[in-house]
Amino acid sequence: MVSLSKASSILFAASSISSHVANAHLMPKDFDAAEFAVRLKKFRADAKIKEAKNKANGKVRLTQGKASDAKSAGATAPASADASRIGNPEPGGTTPETFLDGHEFIPPQEEDSRGPCPFINCMANHGFINRSGQDVPAFILAELATTLFDLPPTMFLPVVNMAIFAGQVIVAENGETTLDIERLWSRPGEERDASQVFPNPLRVLTEEMLAIPESEGFEPSNEETFTNFRYTVDEDLLQKLLARSTDGVLTIRDHQEHLKDRIRDSIETDIFFNFSEESMAVAANQYLFPVMLMGDQLDDFSFLSTDTIETFWRQFRFPEGFAPRSVRFGAAFDVTAFNEARQAWQTANIENAEEVFEEAKGEMKEEKDEEESESGTPPSADLAIM
Repeated sequence: MVSLSKASSILFAASSISSHVANAHLMPKDFDAAEFAVRLKKFRADAKIKEAKNKANGKVRLTQGKASDAKSAGATAPASADASRIGNPEPGGTTPETFLDGHEFIPPQEEDSRGPCPFINCMANHGFINRSGQDVPAFILAELATTLFDLPPTMFLPVVNMAIFAGQVIVAENGETTLDIERLWSRPGEERDASQVFPNPLRVLTEEMLAIPESEGFEPSNEETFTNFRYTVDEDLLQKLLARSTDGVLTIRDHQEHLKDRIRDSIETDIFFNFSEESMAVAANQYLFPVMLMGDQLDDFSFLSTDTIETFWRQFRFPEGFAPRSVRFGAAFDVTAFNEARQAWQTANIENAEEVFEEAKGEMKEEKDEEESESGTPPSADLAIM
């Protein structure tokens, strides 16, 4: 590990990206959409030039297969690692037909690491980062936001910053920052209550669960039952989301309604429910990203096929022929309008979450006060829900 002085320097540099971790999932206030549009256009153009030069020189680019090639592209892995499992953040080509070449979907092996973010899991399953999900260069995740999704890296650098402060990222002697993506389950961090399809982790501690005899699975120090519960997609939650489908598609509005129901249900049934300001910002993006980022329409970012959503959550897999819109449509794609839509929907999700959260708390308090009034006990103070 690094010395205190070096670690402090690294953390200070990271913290300068954002004034406070509470803003980690919001677009930086100084974000220049026009400048990003220019940089994205140049980024894609440079990739085409590089691809053309390689073809002219008879070079066949290996997305995976040589540790030295992957390392030069920003990946790290132990010397003993299987070279075919070392991640490479560069796409397979510059067209929709070739973008995922060499990045074919491969399910994780038993010992692989996966976390709460479905898109990072997809990156691992498609080899954009180490397929093991381990020893992943932390800041490559922010770069992949642009490569894969046409999103500015500045939006995700503070998220990496938050992971560093949360102790989820390993800072080596030379200053390199890596993480095992399973560590993102740790709190505080990326994983939050009211996830789309993952259960609130402490719901495992219901009265019924606590009444289970130790001999049936809750022996002292037995963490497997708990981790299996929180790391596994909740089938009931997934089915509730899919049931909102109309004509074979799910929309941003469907996901917004799903978020509202998740908040209401969590307040009503989860005595440990925690939903802070930062949690609202996290949820505001999480509930729109699957539809926005995997769609294949030029200027309508509001819907996606239900089958694609289901496969995404069950397998953490990009749809067949996936490519970001700037690759699929080139100059016809308006990335500024894309990011403006994302910002508008995030703002709407935060407002909806705040409103439903306060309404549900108020309703629950009224019910509790009525019960106490009928029983002759003094009215309760405000609910102790964060």
